[in-house]
This record gives sequence, structure tokens and C-alpha cells, in this order.
Amino acid sequence: MSLFATYWDDAWHTDIGRDTALIAPHLALYGSVAVVGLVVLGWGLVALARTRSIRAALRQPGLLLAGLGGAVTLAAAPLDAFWHDAFGRDAVLWSPPHMLVVFASTTMAIGLLAGIRPTRHGIVEAALSALVLGSAMMTVLEYDTDVPQFSQTLYLPVVLVSGLLAVAIIRALVARPYAVAQAVAVYIAMRLIVVAVLILLGRSTPDLPLAVLGLAVADLPWRGHAARYGATGAAVAALAWMVSALGVASQPAAAVGVVAAPVIVVGVGLVLATSWRTHPVGATATALLAGAGMLMLGPVPEAVAHDPGQGQPVTSVHLTVVGDGRGNVRLDAVAPDAGSRLVADSVVARRGGQTLTARLNEIGAGKFTGTIRLPEQGRWFVYVEFGRAGETIEAWLPIDSGWKGTTSAERELYVPAGTQPPTATQIAGGAAIYAVGLILLALALIQTRRIVRRRHNPA
Repeated sequence: MSLFATYWDDAWHTDIGRDTALIAPHLALYGSVAVVGLVVLGWGLVALARTRSIRAALRQPGLLLAGLGGAVTLAAAPLDAFWHDAFGRDAVLWSPPHMLVVFASTTMAIGLLAGIRPTRHGIVEAALSALVLGSAMMTVLEYDTDVPQFSQTLYLPVVLVSGLLAVAIIRALVARPYAVAQAVAVYIAMRLIVVAVLILLGRSTPDLPLAVLGLAVADLPWRGHAARYGATGAAVAALAWMVSALGVASQPAAAVGVVAAPVIVVGVGLVLATSWRTHPVGATATALLAGAGMLMLGPVPEAVAHDPGQGQPVTSVHLTVVGDGRGNVRLDAVAPDAGSRLVADSVVARRGGQTLTARLNEIGAGKFTGTIRLPEQGRWFVYVEFGRAGETIEAWLPIDSGWKGTTSAERELYVPAGTQPPTATQIAGGAAIYAVGLILLALALIQTRRIVRRRHNPA
């Protein structure tokens, strides 16, 4: 439910815009996490009653991880509100408070998977494994929902890191054949349900995560970890590149291919090196993997989010968009209540770190129009910007570059938040929040390793 609510929340903000903290997706998200928190609390109380020792109870496999992850997930909500009050509302998933939720919920899912007793048919293990995978893959939610905030070259590296981390966790904690394949199957089914329900609700839908199918390659009988994860990474990269080239995914094939090509080459090299048992070649392939990683990071443009966030509302504006199906978009704005106080500035289109501008013209009292061309396929956020009393105010609508027709909506003109460069306090606070999230994941990896050791050495 929390995974669905997250996609619902993203679609809500894309289709409707910003809203209050008590919208249905927020309530569903934090309500479902709270229910899991109660389950973990009950688990802890039962363990305490059985052992009559807090220390012994906390040694229950996964309990401490699940408890910490759940507590931090819920604590991230007021932290997010404080962050917005202090630094302006941001609309970026990778902002520190939002990513803390991703880190913490993933840790909670790992704790639940670590604590479950083996079941006869493995259904519960598969469901919790899918939850681990789904929580980790939340890192690319904005790419999957075609609202990329940053350079699209970053998509595949984040998919690989998140997916391979989930694979390592699942393989370590689930002692069943084809554990990863089962987790992937359940996860794909969950994402299909998300798409179906969002269609029924009349909301935007995410891509199907077809590249994730490549993670199932990890279940094959490879020789050593290098071959296993090299082959898995290559399979995910190849699928991501293929579905982008076919137009099934939102990411452009060129942006995916920049990363996919070296990953495939290095992955195949690792498999061949391990198969031939030629250690110097294996070392060389590993060095190539590190070098490819550096090359991936080098040419990536500076990550600039398309939307700094919606700030103080000023007045309402009626927006009408006319598209010709070939990327030419006309944006008309009518703001009769503030027409004489508005100075026409520009029409701005933003997507994945790109910013395009065109002139906005006043054609009457409180009436404005401008035309802009969208060169790349996908969803763009098209803004109308005005000057008012020495400050910029804006409103926006999401538009697909290939869309043909006319659509209108009543939106708020607002003062954009978070447009100032980050302060030292904001940078330090963000780094500290990220550090907390990474520490949680590090604890999850350490605890996972200890659980595996106990299973192999029960004495």
C-alpha cells in the first residue's frame, strides 16, 4: 500500500499540482507505514516477553533494523515539513528528507525479510523480497513516471546500484532457489496493479520496470560473485537500453546507451574472465569496471532540478495549452484579478535538467500568450512566468511534446520557493540527513552478513 501511495502521490502532484499535507496519497502512505510500525512494535514486545531481556530481544534477526527503519520513516515526515519551512518547498525526490524516507523504508523492509521464519511455499519471502526491491527502486521514481528532475544519464547508474543492492540482500536472506526471480515477478505484478488502479483513478501512470527483469539473471549458476553481478548488471543495462530504443520506457535511448554500453562490455568481460579462471584478466576487467564508473560520472551535466518548489500563492490563473503533435505548444494565460499588476516575462519549459525559454506577450487586460517548441519526446513542465512588484511569480502545466489538442486548467500563480543558492546550513543539514540514511543501509548490510554467518555456523 505504501508503494502504491508513493506512485499515487507523484501522479497527484504531476496532474494537480501541490496540495495540503492531508491529501489522500499522503494519508495512505504514512498510514500504511504506521500499520507496519505497529506490527514491528508487537514483534518487539513478543520478543521481550519471551526473552525477558531487552538485549536478547534486540538480537532477534531483523528486529532492530525494522524498528529503526520504521521509526526513521515516520520521523522523516515532520523533518520534511521543517525542511520546507526553513529552506523552501522542494519538489525533488532526491532532496535529503525525501531520500531519508527511501533509505529508512528500505531498511525496514530488509529487517522484516531478515526476521521472517521460512515458510513452506516461500510466498511470504517472495512478497517481502519484492518489498525490498520496490523500496530500493523508489530512487528512480521520477524517471519511471516521466518527470525527470535531473540529467537522464543518471537513470541507469541509479537503477544498477539500487537493483544490485536488493539482489545481494535477497540472495543473502532467502535460502531458496530462484529467490530473486520470484521477487522480481511479485514486484512486476505489484507495479501492474499500481498502473491499473491509477488508470481507474484517472491519474498519470508510471512505466513498467521491464529492465528489472534482468535482475533474475543473478539466480543462474555463475562462478563467483564477479560473474554473477557482472552478468546481472549487463542484463539490466541491455534491457534498459532496448526498451528505451523501442519507446516502451520514458528515458531516451541515447542517455541510457551512454551508460549501458560500457556496463555491458565490462559485465561480459567479468563473465569471460571468471569462466576462463584467468585471474589477471579478472583483475583487468575489474579495473575496467571501475574506469567505466568514472567515465559515467565524468560527462554527466550538473544536476539541476526542473522545479525548485511551489511557494506562497498569489492569485489564480486560467491556463490553456494548444499542441500540434509535433512539439509546438502555445500557452495562453488569463489572470483578470491581477492583470494590471503583472508584467509578461516568458514561457519556460523544463525537463531533466534542460530549460527552454520563449517570449510571453500581453494581448489584452490580464491576457497573455506565448509559443514554445519542445524538441525532445516526453513530459515537459511548461511554465508561464511574470514579474510582479519586483519578484517572479509562475504557474505550470505538464505537457507531452507529442500531444495534439487543447487543454485548460485553473492553477495558482505562486512565488517559486528554493530559488536561492543553498546556504552552508542547508548543505550541512542535507549532508547529515543523507549520512543518517546511508548509516541505516550500512547497518542493514552488516546485520545481513551476521545473519548469514549464524546460519552457516549455528554454534
